[in-house]
Amino acid sequence: MRDICHFPIWAKEKTIPASNNPSRSSLFCTCTDSCAVPEMTIHDLEFSVALYEERNLLRAGERVGFGQSNASKRLRLIEQEVCHQLFKRSHGRSPGNMEPTPAGDIFVEYIRVCLHAYSCALNGASEARLGERLMLRIGASAYSSPEILDRLYSTELRAYPNLSIEFMTEPTAELLKDLQLKKIDLALLLTPPESRVVTTTLVASEPFMIAMWKSHPLASKRSVTLSEVAGYPWIFFSRSAHLHLHDLILTRVEEIQRRATIVHRILHADQVPAFLKNDSTLAWLTPAGAERLANRGFVFVPLLDSEIRLEAHLAALADNKSRLVSDFVRTFMKQTEDMRSPGQSPLAA
Repeated sequence: MRDICHFPIWAKEKTIPASNNPSRSSLFCTCTDSCAVPEMTIHDLEFSVALYEERNLLRAGERVGFGQSNASKRLRLIEQEVCHQLFKRSHGRSPGNMEPTPAGDIFVEYIRVCLHAYSCALNGASEARLGERLMLRIGASAYSSPEILDRLYSTELRAYPNLSIEFMTEPTAELLKDLQLKKIDLALLLTPPESRVVTTTLVASEPFMIAMWKSHPLASKRSVTLSEVAGYPWIFFSRSAHLHLHDLILTRVEEIQRRATIVHRILHADQVPAFLKNDSTLAWLTPAGAERLANRGFVFVPLLDSEIRLEAHLAALADNKSRLVSDFVRTFMKQTEDMRSPGQSPLAA
């Protein structure tokens, strides 16, 4: 990391001779002997980092709350202040694609240090008031992947060194209510219904696992379709466990002109061995549930269907303006992307 530049980049408007500021002139300034320095806001600094990461003017503007026209204007003002082009347009299918110049690479490196220090200052002041500790409340579906829960709990934010995370487990429908009532800040939801008041980010997507005995006619297949599964009796999850997903599956069965025969309804994977007693019955399980029953002698075959997936979404209120929530989601998703192997689809668990 380079030494932190001590030039006051968000100073009030003033004139600084380039010859009296070697660090400024050597890094950025290519104009005349003096530069007019307008006022720069924290939002401008955040926008610079967002543009560097998004490589697109429109997406960067949306990320920090700038409209497209305002984003272009702010970029021009920022570049006027440093007296150098920081970003240039790049060729691509999307309008507004940008890429940093060498000066932009250096500029954003310093700005990230400044923003980190600014966040630490704000959080430290907040925690110092009456000994307050920052708390992030996260709700999780009872059928969430243990690996995703572990990654959520272990996510650390450098700007929030004393952050505490509190988890609670509820069905997806209850978690959506808790979000709207602001009882929780974030929710890890499993295949949530669409909602105008909640915004979600896809974390992972997995198929259902269909459990059966080795003697079942479908046991030798590498995957099964809904039409094939619909021809046998089911051990199915209760509607109270996940109303939206329960009804979605039964609707899909009707769409392919089949009929589901449900002989038992369960809440937990551990109940399957008590009911899966013959060669014809099938049980619906999450991958985590199938893993818990791996030593019980069953065969587990993935269900391939374009509309029936176990999708894990990280959700927050659409109007949530919390910097903590935004930073946490961004950090968690970046860590999730970094953990995926090269070439692995973002929809793969």
